Amino acid sequence: MRNFLILLTVFASEIALSQNYVGYDTDNYSGIHAILNNPGALADSRTKSEVSVLSVGSILATDYANLTLNNLNKILGDDGFEGFEKFPSNKNEIVFNAEILGPSFIFSLNEKSSVGLISRLRIESNFNNVNGELFEGIYEGFPANNFNFQQENLDFTTHAWAEIGISYGRVLFSNTHNLFKGGTTIKYLIGGGTVQGISNSLAGNYDNTNNQVALTGDFTYAISYSDEQDSVDYFNELSSGIGADFGFVYEYRSNSSIADSNANNPRGFNQYKLKIGLSIIDIGSIAHDNGQITDYIINGNVSAQELEEDFIETLDNNASQNKYNESFKVSLPTSMHLNIDYNLHNKFYLNLNVNQNLVEKNAYFNNNRINLITFTPRYETRIFGAYLPVSTGNLGKTALGAGIRLGPLFVGSGTIFSNISKQANLANVYVGLKISKFHKRKIKTSQL
Repeated sequence: MRNFLILLTVFASEIALSQNYVGYDTDNYSGIHAILNNPGALADSRTKSEVSVLSVGSILATDYANLTLNNLNKILGDDGFEGFEKFPSNKNEIVFNAEILGPSFIFSLNEKSSVGLISRLRIESNFNNVNGELFEGIYEGFPANNFNFQQENLDFTTHAWAEIGISYGRVLFSNTHNLFKGGTTIKYLIGGGTVQGISNSLAGNYDNTNNQVALTGDFTYAISYSDEQDSVDYFNELSSGIGADFGFVYEYRSNSSIADSNANNPRGFNQYKLKIGLSIIDIGSIAHDNGQITDYIINGNVSAQELEEDFIETLDNNASQNKYNESFKVSLPTSMHLNIDYNLHNKFYLNLNVNQNLVEKNAYFNNNRINLITFTPRYETRIFGAYLPVSTGNLGKTALGAGIRLGPLFVGSGTIFSNISKQANLANVYVGLKISKFHKRKIKTSQL
């Protein structure tokens, strides 16, 4: 079971370059995907009912290498990081997350209330303060030349879990020109597993003449299940927790923006000129009662080949250690979302979306998301939508992407045009299929 999460991360990266539905989740016809970032969007939406068949998505970001399409093909293939330029430092970062949205649905109860049921599989992984040269040596083989390295405050967390959420949204206040609504999602969390690595200091040098690495320092390795635990026990003893999202949406409606809905079914029309949403998502944690923690004190030479094959096993064989069982909680990647949507003209919109991480970056047993600001011009109708998101964040250069919605199918990437270019530190793709029923517009008889 030791390599379970490592293998899961590799599997997720193969389907990856698909998540955070950049651009699409701002669409008024995105239904379920809109409430993933703000459950306040559930009430008074254009969607009467919707069933999500399947969608997948992920995002990968790093300052270690450019994530061009050619480089990504090598990273996910057999070449690894060989054959292209890299930017190793003492504080490289890697952020990865992926999700599979399983069978889910939303349903409008009446003019003011809507409900939903959401199921998801998720994996989040953060590597902070990684020494790029040491990472490269372990990942793809140590180089022909000697080198020294110094790594401080290393922290990495990989966390996999499933969640089942019940959502409720309601219009809280409305008049001719203003609407205010809110919503919440309460989630039952099922922990799939966690791996945590911590090092205050890890220094050394690589000697090519004898293929040895001199290592000095400390390393703590925590895992949420025992090495001796078989697969049957693992699935019978999954950890659990409770999580929550909540959010609010305000709409300003001008005389011109509500004109089309006059004497018709107002829920069939976008009535706002300006919409502002604010939400906090992924509040909560998962408690792991059978955690296993190993503290290593490292002072000596180890085989570079052994490090390449299995870093933890090499420490087991060469470092003094203290292994003990301890329960711990892993926090969800809590974040705040601010969304501002402006109806420029008719079916054309301008959207500004701000994602802000709310957990301490270097705290243990948690994941943190990328702080990302995205500006998205879009065109939308009931059966078609098109998006051109432009994103910038704390990790990665400015990224340009595109996405479309056509009937029940949507596909896109928040970074595709940047990945085609020579420089990109973000990679993102998403795809999904769902069945939607929108509110009827009830056109007046005199217009027929």
